[in-house]
Amino acid sequence: MKINLKNISAVALTIVLSGANNLFAGNPERQGQAGAAQLTINPWSRSSGMGWANGGRITGAEAMFMNVAGLDRMVNNTELVFNRTEWLVGSGIGVNNVGFAQRMGEDGEGGTLGIQVMQFGIDPIDIRTEQNPYGGIGTYRVSMTNIGLSYSKSFSKNISAGVTARMLSEGIPDAQANGMSIDAGVQYSANLSPSKNNIKKNDFNFGISIKNIGPDMDFTGEGLSYKAMLQNGTFDKTMVVKTSAVKLPALLNIAASYDLKLDRAENQYDNRLTLAFAFTNNSFSANQTTLSAEYAYKDFIMVRGGFAYQEGIFSEDTRTSAFTGPFCGLSYDWHVLDGDNQDNVISIDYSYRATNPFGGCHSFGIRIGLGSESNGKVKKD
Repeated sequence: MKINLKNISAVALTIVLSGANNLFAGNPERQGQAGAAQLTINPWSRSSGMGWANGGRITGAEAMFMNVAGLDRMVNNTELVFNRTEWLVGSGIGVNNVGFAQRMGEDGEGGTLGIQVMQFGIDPIDIRTEQNPYGGIGTYRVSMTNIGLSYSKSFSKNISAGVTARMLSEGIPDAQANGMSIDAGVQYSANLSPSKNNIKKNDFNFGISIKNIGPDMDFTGEGLSYKAMLQNGTFDKTMVVKTSAVKLPALLNIAASYDLKLDRAENQYDNRLTLAFAFTNNSFSANQTTLSAEYAYKDFIMVRGGFAYQEGIFSEDTRTSAFTGPFCGLSYDWHVLDGDNQDNVISIDYSYRATNPFGGCHSFGIRIGLGSESNGKVKKD
């Protein structure tokens, strides 16, 4: 079957724009009313070190969370990423994440297919009832799992688009909710200030993505039922509590970045400084503006950081999130050439996000990329 690239980009852009109409229709009174909050957690250490400002230049398997359009812009033909996040240190929450991306067709012309599995590990919680308010009768666990299947396609050297379908599940042993969501994104890159020998390419990156669009979720299970005595009755009857549907935390992210060449020599590009900006419109929480920067030396050592601003973030009395704004990250890429002169890479990534209360969020990741790209496209991290 022949894939129509223009149709793919049109579908992704239509989803983004149609979802944007619903997002901007939100109002402050809706903050905190959504469920499935795990959909807004970035589990990747490399991209979270730049916050949402990385949405225009994110590539590879990590793009399946922030902007799936970047999935097809990865440098390698195959990518496998493992990540562990200690979420809100002190809360007993850990996030395990694995992602896999593979180019399709000859020279990657069939686009890139990816899969992501995100699973939460939460410490056991004491069972407390009216008869046993202090516990001591056992524990239970909260389970949260998301599985996403993504496809992305570049239909020129400058524009790519992609779509993710995600299945999600959350609950406790006797009450669960299942649902699905759709993400879509578009990325555009251009060379605003080319060098004479063309060593600086695609220094401007822009991306629009929309996330978590889907039907409401409903909780079901025996945990929502109880025994009650009917009025003037002589027997018990099992009653079921009627719960409200849970809406998904939809959001729209607009991000842009620009690469500065710090080397004075025209034929040298060892030092790069990337400045990035993003605006994130959240339908059920405060909007966010992100500023971040990344310094890279020869594209094997990268240091990044920034600040995410929300209204009232500087005061504990007005802050509506545990996050206080600052974040940072570090990456080291080890390149290995094989016998076919293919560039393989092993990356070690780390990021930190400041919070109050709790001890922040620490993310550790390992990325393995196999086979350098052979179709002549220029990609960036």
